[in-house]
Amino acid sequence: MTTLPSWLAFDPRGPLRLGPRVFPGRIWTASGCFGYGLDGADLGAPGCGSPFDGLGAVVTKTVTPEARCGNPPPRLWETAHGALNSIGLENVGLSRFADEVVPALEARGVPFVISLAATRPEEFGNLARRLAAAADGAVHWHGVELNLSCPNVAEGGVDFGRDPATVERCVAAAREHLPARALLAKLTPNVGSIARLATAAARGGADGVTAINTLIGMDVDLSTGAPVLPRRRGGYSGPALLPVALARVDEIVQETGLPVVGVGGIATLEDVLKFFAVGAVAVQIGTAQMSDPFAAAAVAAALAAAERQAR
Repeated sequence: MTTLPSWLAFDPRGPLRLGPRVFPGRIWTASGCFGYGLDGADLGAPGCGSPFDGLGAVVTKTVTPEARCGNPPPRLWETAHGALNSIGLENVGLSRFADEVVPALEARGVPFVISLAATRPEEFGNLARRLAAAADGAVHWHGVELNLSCPNVAEGGVDFGRDPATVERCVAAAREHLPARALLAKLTPNVGSIARLATAAARGGADGVTAINTLIGMDVDLSTGAPVLPRRRGGYSGPALLPVALARVDEIVQETGLPVVGVGGIATLEDVLKFFAVGAVAVQIGTAQMSDPFAAAAVAAALAAAERQAR
């Protein structure tokens, strides 16, 4: 059993304040890796209660202004040390999400953060305004994560999130309509300096940043000589990203001091503690959650057990 290290500067099981909200925990699921957070209530596993046990937040599948059918299949390709995805932000659109998904999450008492994506700064403002009006009474809705770095869409996508001035404008447009919710900007690692993006997000009014989104990657099918994904390249995630994510989180913390929610290759309590060591205030579990819907809950349980042993 892993014990909590003496250098840990905070109670990892305690609540976390980000901006105007207090989250019940520091172990979250990452956007796109647990659907909308509605599909785990009826799941069971030996020695486990619910996939939501101990979680500080479920970050929903990304929502766009209108419904999207996503990219053509295949959309997911496993590699030796991770996975390539080209989902293309398939989702039900904001109106249906607000009418159906938000009430369902609220009824189940799941703490959640809503991931939003758009292609222009003003669209982020419109999304935030419509969402705030439709879901104002949802007490378990803690915040919004702006997806500024998804590499799988033709408009916007990773190039959209590489420009600090555009990042600032997107965050500022959403901030205006979300005074009572935590606001995070999810940043791309596919840049020279991620700290510049984090600083821009803070200027726009973000309470913190999420780092990192996927790297750009590809694989080739040797039977055909063609890329395995129809769009050739996709987002690479999984265990191989952990050293890259740690370095990017460390860069943001050292250069800006902003609160960072770390994500990238996390699957175990040991992985979580590495992110806490470089200054992350919370973590998100992504690819591991796709293969095991209890992955984040198991890490939260291991964290609780380590804390009890440390007392």
